[in-house]
Amino acid sequence: MPTRRISQVLVVEDNPAELQLLCDSLRDHGFHVFGCGSAGEALEHVQQRDFGVAVVDLRLPDLSGTQLLERIRAFDGGVRVIIYTGIASADSIQEALELGAFACLKKLSDPSELLRHVHRACLELVDRHTFDLEQAVAARTEALARSNSELENFASVVAHDLRSPLLTVSGYCHLLEEEFVGQFPAAAKRYFEQIVSAAARMDRLIDDLLEYSRAGRSQQPLQRIDMESVLVQVRGNLEASIWAQGAQIEVGPLPVVLGDQTQLVQLLQNLLDNAIKFRGQQPPTVRVTASRDGTYWRFAVEDNGIGVEQEHFDRIFQTFQQLHGQDYGGTGIGLAVCKKIVERHGGRIGLESVVGQGTTFYFTLMDQEKPPFAH
Repeated sequence: MPTRRISQVLVVEDNPAELQLLCDSLRDHGFHVFGCGSAGEALEHVQQRDFGVAVVDLRLPDLSGTQLLERIRAFDGGVRVIIYTGIASADSIQEALELGAFACLKKLSDPSELLRHVHRACLELVDRHTFDLEQAVAARTEALARSNSELENFASVVAHDLRSPLLTVSGYCHLLEEEFVGQFPAAAKRYFEQIVSAAARMDRLIDDLLEYSRAGRSQQPLQRIDMESVLVQVRGNLEASIWAQGAQIEVGPLPVVLGDQTQLVQLLQNLLDNAIKFRGQQPPTVRVTASRDGTYWRFAVEDNGIGVEQEHFDRIFQTFQQLHGQDYGGTGIGLAVCKKIVERHGGRIGLESVVGQGTTFYFTLMDQEKPPFAH
């Protein structure tokens, strides 16, 4: 329902002086008023504009007020029609109410009673509109949750079905090697190794695709999350890689934000893992900091790695984008997952980089004091 409709009032009165008085009074109270002196003219207005309220005289030259009421309601059942008359029997009032009139009022020299009913009709329209919106949002949220659940189940089933033949291929390769040990030429052994390696890469790709399908679709409400505790968990998960590469992780003070704990661990872990993996000649040095940005916190993950050319800044967040081929492993989905997680949290992600000197990834998260929002 357009907001303007609620404030638009149609006045139908065949007495020009009374019509002018009613229109002026309603305009003085902020309504957009359209006045007319006959039922025929009123119906033309109804067909051309969206009215919230119609004030109708019971006695009109071409139709009765109740007949006009029926015509208006038949064309647009959302209009609140107020019958306003100087002479009315109990039967005519009863008929008007049974036909759907919002109210039946007697004409008075003081129009305050009419104004009160017009305001009440507008408030009812607002309440109705709010209720309809809430119902529509609830229905859409339920449908989205159901769709997400079905999609996740579908992805899990597909992943299982894809893994089965991979396990079969790898299993038979190992069986052949064990059963005919020493009988295969060196070239055949290399072929078996390549088959097993390809199957392992496919298995990792399936895992990453599942991860990507779930990122941004979590139904967990955003809660107060201490990012320092998130980083502690990430460092624990990457301990072996940090030790193997001789990486130094430097951390500034980190804030409390609104977020999903599991996804924020995944976000930082992907970024730190990339910073360690795409190292330059020197041992990796990674610095994680945060600074205030309005109602958000702006995080930076800075490394001294190989860097990214500027022309690839947008491409790097797309799925299956491996800028360095198979030299560094991976499936090219990690940063796409990061982007989905940050956007699910209402933030933005980007980067600055100089080839050969390093890269800094930036992302924003909502401060803990800002109320949670709907997803």
